[in-house]
Amino acid sequence: MRRIVKNSWFAVILMTWGMVYSSCEDWTDPESIDIHYPTFEEQNPQLYADYIRDQKNYKAGEHKLVFVSFDNPVGNPSNQVERLIAIPDSVDFVCLNNSENLSNETQVEMVKIREKSIRTLSIINYESLEQEWNKKAKENSELTEEDAQKYLNERTDAMLALCDSYGYDGILIDYTGLSMVGMQEAVLQQYKTRQQNFFSRVLDWRNKHANKTLVLYSYVQYLTPENMDMLDEYNHLILKTASSKNIDDLTLNVLMAIQAGIDAAGMDANPVPKDRFVACAQLPQQEDKDMIIGYWNTQDANGNKTLAAQGTAQWIVQSSSTYIRAGIFITNIQKDYYNNTYAAVRETIHIMNPNK
Repeated sequence: MRRIVKNSWFAVILMTWGMVYSSCEDWTDPESIDIHYPTFEEQNPQLYADYIRDQKNYKAGEHKLVFVSFDNPVGNPSNQVERLIAIPDSVDFVCLNNSENLSNETQVEMVKIREKSIRTLSIINYESLEQEWNKKAKENSELTEEDAQKYLNERTDAMLALCDSYGYDGILIDYTGLSMVGMQEAVLQQYKTRQQNFFSRVLDWRNKHANKTLVLYSYVQYLTPENMDMLDEYNHLILKTASSKNIDDLTLNVLMAIQAGIDAAGMDANPVPKDRFVACAQLPQQEDKDMIIGYWNTQDANGNKTLAAQGTAQWIVQSSSTYIRAGIFITNIQKDYYNNTYAAVRETIHIMNPNK
């Protein structure tokens, strides 16, 4: 009898342990909890609609333009710093550095920010296309200049087609170029031919996309005289002033662009439009311990080195009688996200447009 009781208790213990173990498994098995945090739009639709209306009115009115470049991820965004919807609403144009193979989420966010009149631009960097070709030519010495032209033309057409494929609002053409002073004749002819072929394809695209925004980011003085006439086809001309260190550098860059037009035109009207100049500035980088990148060689009222973006903004709001300072282009603004969520970008915008 005693053995039966012992066995019964042992069975009960085993059953109880099994139930507890099973119950613990249920407790510790992770379950995803779908927590929805209502957005400002969902909490107060009317207030949000009023805000969007005000944003559109502001963007449609006279103000200093804000272009930014953004290092969008190749895949879907994994955190806020990679999201287009996190950039300041007062930005006018965001240029996507990784313009090809956009993820689905990035495309959705492009549509979302358009509600706030933030337009997206794809970037075509001509120097990157030439680097691609140089790598191929290095691997195959039998390739000719004819092969080079064919490759560059095909890649240019493919990049131009992205605007329609992904629904961009326009294109930024990044063309650095080279000084033609002292070039050997054979090199000069190749340079001119490649430049002409590239820009002829861009202009052909422009003729078919009159409703899109076309921006040139370049050294105007490195364009051949034959290509100066095309400048009026661009809505905005961004000067390559990212390495500038003070106000005088910015002014000199504008004057050099204007003078390049004078030299090309002779007695004819200057082909360089003076009503759409945009200056470029870059933001500081954490790895730059010497505080060189993103800073000027001047000091602010507190004795600190002037941020290039804010110094450029102060130059932009100054008046000039012979040309118009239309706005700023701030490169790679994702570097400023962790600075109190785009603090430097917001302050730069406020300097140029105090009501924002």
